[in-house]
Amino acid sequence: MEEKKEKFLDALAQGRGIISTACDATGIGRSTYYRWYNADPAFRERVDEVTETQVDFVESKLIQAIDRGDITATIFYLKTKGKKRGYSEKAQPKAPDPLPVATTLPPPAPSEEDGRKIASRVKSKKAYIVKLLKEQGKYTAELTYQVDITAKLLVRADILGDEIMAGGHRAVNVEYSREGNARKTIDPKEKLYIELLEKGQKALRALGMNTESKERKADSDEFNDFLAAVKPEDDE
Repeated sequence: MEEKKEKFLDALAQGRGIISTACDATGIGRSTYYRWYNADPAFRERVDEVTETQVDFVESKLIQAIDRGDITATIFYLKTKGKKRGYSEKAQPKAPDPLPVATTLPPPAPSEEDGRKIASRVKSKKAYIVKLLKEQGKYTAELTYQVDITAKLLVRADILGDEIMAGGHRAVNVEYSREGNARKTIDPKEKLYIELLEKGQKALRALGMNTESKERKADSDEFNDFLAAVKPEDDE
């Protein structure tokens, strides 16, 4: 390791791990120290060792004060090390009411009947899309696979949309850290629903622009009519 870094590490140890003291002693700026720390793993490890040694030293002094009967030191120790046992002045968040047992269990696996219903909805959606494409003179056998993908995306989006709109769904979840800080996160279903809608739109757009297995631009009015025709279709 470079001589200047070694001098800095010696000064850091003598200065009880205080960075500014070590910088002044070796004549370097804090920006230089942070550049060394981020770019040199060996230097960073030595700095962390000095810091840990200093923490151990201070902690030993705290324990000595507690042994002498220092009430302030005892209270400080309990507030930092004993927080899990309730030794904290910070108000702890009230635990939310437990959810009903039924909502905490994983959703049941789809039954064969559910599978048949979904397959029927996909088949119905495919037939309807093909019908619309034929009416517009755009359907070819090469579009079969694209139609199948589009139908499945639309049905999946419909199913997930029904779950999101059902009672009891929460778009935003709230979690609490050990310190009592609240963290809000978007339910994964919300993000998945948006992704399915976007993919469904792209799939519909592809069908509206492809004929004879070659991509071409279609009039915007024709494409909008196609989207409008698919939207109100009843799967049931």
